[in-house]
Amino acid sequence: MIDTALYSLDVLTLTLLLIALSIFALIAVRSKSVRTFQFQISIFIIIWILGEAANTLQASGIILPRDLQNFGMQIHLVSMVFFGIMLWVRFYYSEKAGKKLKDTIDNEDRPNAMQ
Repeated sequence: MIDTALYSLDVLTLTLLLIALSIFALIAVRSKSVRTFQFQISIFIIIWILGEAANTLQASGIILPRDLQNFGMQIHLVSMVFFGIMLWVRFYYSEKAGKKLKDTIDNEDRPNAMQ
């Protein structure tokens, strides 16, 4: 009984992950350019979802053997490294172009700033 419920939850989790994966893949494909934030964050989320799917498959023993320790977590690590590099590169190019970031605090920009 409990095994059946856990298997059903694993199947439900995988189904929802595949739905999310297809949504973000569609968003990535519809992006106008690889340089857009929408495309880059979609790629990050796709990698993250693949890691979670691998983790679920490994925990349930469906496809991945248990010999590959923490395979899903390693994919999560790749997604976090990609996210960090993506943010760093975007920051570098915005600084190089001389653009201000939206969250920059500057007393001159605030109307009621005390001087």
